[in-house]
Amino acid sequence: MKLSIHQPSYFPWLGLLHKIAKSDVYMVMDDVQLSDSAYQNRNIFLTSSGKVKYLTISVDRKGYLNKKFRDLLIADDGWRQQHRNFILNNYRKHPGFSEVMPKLDPFFESEYETLCEAVVASMRLTMSMFDINTQVILQSQMEYDEKSRKGDLVIDLIKASGADIYLSGRGAREYLDEAKFNQSMRLEYDIFNHPVYEQKGASDFVLGLSSLDALFNLGIAGAKNLLKMDTAS
Repeated sequence: MKLSIHQPSYFPWLGLLHKIAKSDVYMVMDDVQLSDSAYQNRNIFLTSSGKVKYLTISVDRKGYLNKKFRDLLIADDGWRQQHRNFILNNYRKHPGFSEVMPKLDPFFESEYETLCEAVVASMRLTMSMFDINTQVILQSQMEYDEKSRKGDLVIDLIKASGADIYLSGRGAREYLDEAKFNQSMRLEYDIFNHPVYEQKGASDFVLGLSSLDALFNLGIAGAKNLLKMDTAS
C-alpha cells in the first residue's frame, strides 16, 4: 500500500492532487495546529483581471494555537457567500464555468461547524472532479506517539497505517531521515512539474493556484488531463 500524508488544504493546488492521485491512501493531518503561513484554510485564486486573490475561511482565534486543526471552529459563516460571490464575479466568463459551478454550489450551500469539516469537504469535492479515487483517512484515527518530532511523526504514522511505501513531496527531504526507510517500508518522492495552461485574464502564468483555476479555465476533462501528463523529470 502506497501512502501519502499531508495537511488538509482548501481546494488544493495541482501538486497536492498529483501526490494524492499517485497514492493508494491519503492521510489527512487533522491533529496538527493551524499554520498562518500555510494553505490549510485558504488558497490562491485569480481575479478576472489576472490579479492574485486569497480566499480564506476565518477561524475562532481564541486559543487557536493550542488546539488541533480538527477542533477549530469557523468564526464567521459569511465566508461561504463571500467565496461564492468572488468565484461568480471572476470566473463566470471562463470556459469551464457552466460545467464546474453547479458542482461547487452544494458545497457553498452546506453548513460547517469546524474548519476541518469544510476543508476536507472541499478536498473530497475537488478529488471527485479530477476522478481521484484514493482512499482518505484521518491522522486522528491512528494510534501513534503524539509527542514525536516531525520526521519521527511521519515514520510513526506510516507504521500505524500499515503502509509499505511512503510517497513524499520533495520538500520533506529537509526533515525526513531516509536511513529509517528500508525494503519493508520504502520511501518514494513524488515528482511534479507544474503544467502551464491558459489562464484567462492573466498576462503571465501564475503558479500554485487552487486547482479550481484549472477547472474553470480548461473544464473538467481538460483539467484532468493536466494530471495525466508525464511529469517525471
